[in-house]
Order: sequence, then structure tokens, then C-alpha cells
Amino acid sequence: MRTIKHLAGCIALCWMCTVSGALLDTDEWLAEHDTIRVGVPNNLMPLIGIENGDGVGFDADMLRLISQHLPVTFEWTSCGAWSQCLVALQERTIDILPSMSYSEDRSRYASFTQRYWSMPWAVLYLNKEALDSRGSVSVGNLRGQRLGIIEDYSVVSLLRNQRGTEVIEYPEIDNAIHALKENQINVYVDSLPILVYELQNRPIANAQLEVLDDAPGQDLFFGVRSDWQPLVVTLNKGIDNITQSQQNQLRNKWYGYELQTGWSDEELIQIALKVGSGVILVFLLIAFRNSRLRREVKLRKDAEKRIRYVATHDELTGLPNRKLLSDRLDQAILQAERSNKAFAVMFLDLDGFKQINDQFGHEVGDELLIHASQRMQSLLRRSDTVCRYGGDEFVVLLPTTPTTSAALAVARKLVVHIARPYQIGTHMLEVSTSIGVSLFPQHGSDENALLRAADKAMYAAKDAGKNDVRLAAP
Repeated sequence: MRTIKHLAGCIALCWMCTVSGALLDTDEWLAEHDTIRVGVPNNLMPLIGIENGDGVGFDADMLRLISQHLPVTFEWTSCGAWSQCLVALQERTIDILPSMSYSEDRSRYASFTQRYWSMPWAVLYLNKEALDSRGSVSVGNLRGQRLGIIEDYSVVSLLRNQRGTEVIEYPEIDNAIHALKENQINVYVDSLPILVYELQNRPIANAQLEVLDDAPGQDLFFGVRSDWQPLVVTLNKGIDNITQSQQNQLRNKWYGYELQTGWSDEELIQIALKVGSGVILVFLLIAFRNSRLRREVKLRKDAEKRIRYVATHDELTGLPNRKLLSDRLDQAILQAERSNKAFAVMFLDLDGFKQINDQFGHEVGDELLIHASQRMQSLLRRSDTVCRYGGDEFVVLLPTTPTTSAALAVARKLVVHIARPYQIGTHMLEVSTSIGVSLFPQHGSDENALLRAADKAMYAAKDAGKNDVRLAAP
């Protein structure tokens, strides 16, 4: 199944090769590498920092937790700005860099553990009229704005794809916050925990903070120098043993979504004293605390809702990701077993996408993926699920399509409409699609079997000349 280009496939394949091949005995390797240098970027709290020579923050505690039984000592090494820390890992002056997101470029010099957390993106701005947000902020609201962001953040490419948007990269958060206060940028984008921590420790008058609704948060990995694969295997075992309760305890310890904007308690007291009335003082304090409590409750609920969304949707297209697809496939299988009815799964691949990506660049390629995914959604029912499976591969779940003829009809409709030209900037581009179709339980009784059958049928469509549909073999 051609999913090795997807991050999960890369990690799984790397893990399997290392373990099954027994290329290195991890215990022996750890005995020879008992001191591990952990890179600590500047201004990345509450994720990670250094106090009195020791690592502090969510990532530091997480690293201790997953390696608590290992005979290793962590050496917490300040590596400068985020972009400098990436260079340090590449040059192997540090051994581990926390809070990394996967990219093909970074995989050339770093190996990645399994995902250990996911962080939502958020926006900070001072002028309420700067964004037409109406209570929430989406990527579309950022068009036409001057955005500030830290250099080499994974979300930079998504933001640059917004027409009319100027993206300015800064080495550290202090530079970006200064630019925001001086009106050099309209909006600053960073991870939600970092922005919450910044406002709690250095409140900014009139600050507005919103989670970025349709920019799914970045999955976080420990990046390990590429020649230390045994450490990746060992850390993955530790990550597997982390419970949800332990993760929640760390999150609650290092960041809660409690924001304090506007006046502080001390400022309210000074105002009340100037008025000269103890009654007014008590009234103001009670009113302030009640309003802040309501705001905290609302922010927490909104943040938790948005975190659930970003953890289950693709960063680029906003489509459901593989995790959400797996959940919905499980539900479809249970429902089909109860009702004794079939349902269909389709595996799609865009023919000719790689050539467009190579010729016009990744930004045009990303925009084409967005347009194609929107077109797919418009052609299907609300009960259907379109998932971006990886790269230019998509999976469609048709939970209420019980017959072969109906599933093939939907697939052929997709073939016809996806092949229509796409206007991307000044380019008129064309791609086609090859689709494989499998049905439950005819071609498989579980998720993996259904996807394998559909994927194999898709390759049969490609081998037959592309831009076509094939039904899985019995």
C-alpha cells in the first residue's frame, strides 16, 4: 500500500526495520550513550525552558516520563532561536529537539518518534476591527493581513497560500510581539499554549486571542539526530506507555486556557480607591472575578472543542484525517453488522499531480489539493466522508451505499468532475483521478482489509490507463 510517504508510514516503517532487523541492541547502545543533549529553544515556554540548569515545561516533563526507566542523563542545552535549534540538530551539536513537526526536509537530518501531542494554532491581535472574525477566526479571515510568525514554523506555507497575505518571519516571539505593538504586523500566529503563557506573564492591553479554527494544530514529535535510531525505538516504547491521564496531568500543570486581558486585580483596586468607596471596590472585584470566570469557562470550552477538531482534520485541506476516518469506518462496520447491509470505500489518487507539483511548485500544488478536495465534498452527501489519506491520496467512505452499482456510479461521477480544469492563480491546470472501490463485507470485514482491497483496485485502474474506476477483486 503506497502510504510510505505519509508520516505515520515513515515512522512505522522505520520502527519495524530497526526492531525486526535487530541492527543494534538498544540496551548496549544506551549504555554507550548515557548522556543525551536536549535542545532547548528560546522563549518556548510552557513547552520547554531551562531553570537553574534543569529542563522545565511540558516537553521536559514528557521526556522524563517516557524515559523514566532508562539509564540516561539529559543535558539541557540552550540552542537559541527555533531556526538555530534546527541547525544545531542538523549539525549534531544537540541530540534531541522537542516540539518538532514532520517535514520531508527535516527528515533528511532527523528521525522522528511517534506523535506525543498536538498543539492548536492561535492568533493574537490588538485591533478588534482588524479581523472580520465574528467570534472565531479562520485562515480566510487572515487574507489581506500582515502576519507575524516564528521562522521555520510548519504552518508558514499554509499562511503564505492565502492571497493578499503578507507573512513576516521573526527569530523569536519577543521580536514578533514588539512588531505587533508597533503596528508593523496586524496579527501574530503561534501555538495556543505559548500565546496563553505570554499573556499570563506579560499582559498586553486590548489583546485579543483566538484559536485558528481551520488550521489544524501541528502534531509534535521528538526529533532525534538521524544516526541515533536506537534512541527513537526506545522513546517510542515510552510514548506507547503514556496514559491519557498522565498526558492530561502534564497539560493541566503547564498550561490551562486561562486568559487575563484588560485590567489586573491591582489595577482595579487602584481605580476603586480613587473613587473612594469601599462598596464600589467590593462590587468591582466581584464583578471582575465573575466576568473573568465566565470568560475562562467559555475559553476553555471553545479551546477544547477546537482542539478536538484540529486533532481529527488535515492541516492543508480541512478534510477529516486518517484518525477520524478510522473512527467513522469502525462505526460504519458496527452499523453494517447490525443492519446486515453493505457499504462502500473508495481509494483515490490524483493522476498527474506530481508533475504539476514539480513544475509549478508546492504552493500551487497545495492550492490544487484544496480545490480538488472542495470539489469532492460538493459531489458527495453530508453522510459521506472524504479523508485526505496522505499526499495526493484520498479515501471516501459511503456508509449508506449498499450496492456495487451505486458505489461505481458515485466513483464515475468523481472521475468526470475531478478531471475538469482548475484555475489556480494564472494557471489553468488539469488532473485526473484513478479510483478503487471495495465493499463491506464482500472485499473485507475490517478497516485494513477494505482499504487494502480499494488501494489494490486503484492501482489496477492506473495500470489500465488512469482516469478510471476499478472494483476490488472478490
